[in-house]
Amino acid sequence: MSAARDAPRTDAVETAELVRTGALAAREAVAAALDRIARLDGDLGAFVHVDADGAAARAAAIDAMVARGEDPGPLAGVPLAVKELHAVAGWPYAMGSVLHADRVADRTSTIVARAVAAGAVPVGLTASPEFGRASFTASVLHGVTRNPHAPELTPGGSSGGSAAAVASGMVPLGTGTDGAGSLRIPASYCGLVGFKGTYGRVPRGPRHRGTAENDHYGVLTRTVRDTARFLDCVCGADEYDRASLPAPPIPFETALDREDLRGLRVAWSPDLGCAPCDPEVAAVVEDAAKAFIAGTGAREVPAGLRLESCGAAFRTLSVPDVHAELRNAPDDRLGSVHPTVRRYGDAARALDADALVDAHEARARLVETLAEAFGRFDLLLTPATQAPAFPAEGPMPTEIAGRPVDHWGALAVTFPFNLSGHPAVSVPAGWAGGAPTGLQIVGRRHEDARVLAAAAAFERLRPWPAP
Repeated sequence: MSAARDAPRTDAVETAELVRTGALAAREAVAAALDRIARLDGDLGAFVHVDADGAAARAAAIDAMVARGEDPGPLAGVPLAVKELHAVAGWPYAMGSVLHADRVADRTSTIVARAVAAGAVPVGLTASPEFGRASFTASVLHGVTRNPHAPELTPGGSSGGSAAAVASGMVPLGTGTDGAGSLRIPASYCGLVGFKGTYGRVPRGPRHRGTAENDHYGVLTRTVRDTARFLDCVCGADEYDRASLPAPPIPFETALDREDLRGLRVAWSPDLGCAPCDPEVAAVVEDAAKAFIAGTGAREVPAGLRLESCGAAFRTLSVPDVHAELRNAPDDRLGSVHPTVRRYGDAARALDADALVDAHEARARLVETLAEAFGRFDLLLTPATQAPAFPAEGPMPTEIAGRPVDHWGALAVTFPFNLSGHPAVSVPAGWAGGAPTGLQIVGRRHEDARVLAAAAAFERLRPWPAP
């Protein structure tokens, strides 16, 4: 079989190195990805826009660079899916909403622009629920996105389109966002790597509008090394994002092989002391956690965690961002907005200063609790999701392990680390309820390299099969 036919099944790093050395033409890698999208996506609904002509032109330009002896970059010729919450100039920019069904982007998000500068080839936009406000991927505008491992189940959300595209082998990389778990949950349900860096790790400019300060940008991949290479291409301070952080002194890909995990204090918690967890999920992930500790030479210590419930605080802090999308919407379109999004609008009208102060104080208490906890351990292991994948059409679980849960109760092991800004990654741990489930590894703020190295170590201990 030719390298071109294998291209969609290779990882991003492998594809890039083949293209850079001339062993594989970028146009072949991209053509193969487009062929798989055409054949597979009708059953999955991962893509909402495909730009075959633009991708082919970009690939041809990369091949011309290689022919001239120029280095096209560390992501040379790698087909890239872009979550529809990320703007690409000239492409649709609906953000999954009927309110913006006809909008076209007049700019390109920094994360995409930097990936393209590194040689990646955007092939299309992937589905998100409306404004990314659900942990399953379905919208009035685009319909339902399905899990490649079990099409009756959700790939998670809100980056479910990118997760389905990568997990099915259509592309090696898909951008994503994580406001409450939206990278880690799809990674968990699709058997992928989903990394949410320290707050500000991946810049969100230009023209990012957000007041909650909990949204993180990133990528979904099949390997930790692919994640590290992508991050090395897109991280670094951006004058258009006041929260953006400088690039680390040692590249993430290099640090994967330098971090020594022996003797690290590692804690396991199935529930953060406050959340129900499905017994099957808990058993699978605890087995993975024990394997990680034994296989890396780390030292298990008690978690001793009991986080206070922060769901009300998270909702309060998130309300203004959704209100910003709704406040100028025509009345004749508001009726088509998903009820979850409309409820944010209702909450915005009832918001007062006391609620905002209470939410910020709850966040401060969470940060203090986690600061004390990370004085006792170096890494925290938890399930990446509390429940197995549920039906693709939704709704989210309302009961877990026999206990009723609301929207935030079903995300209780992910969204606290959005509020606190800690780096966290989901890596495949096993299977529960007919789909994959993930191990979440959380580290101290700014210790992103250690979290990624831990994920890579677990990946070596428990390799996950290619699609």
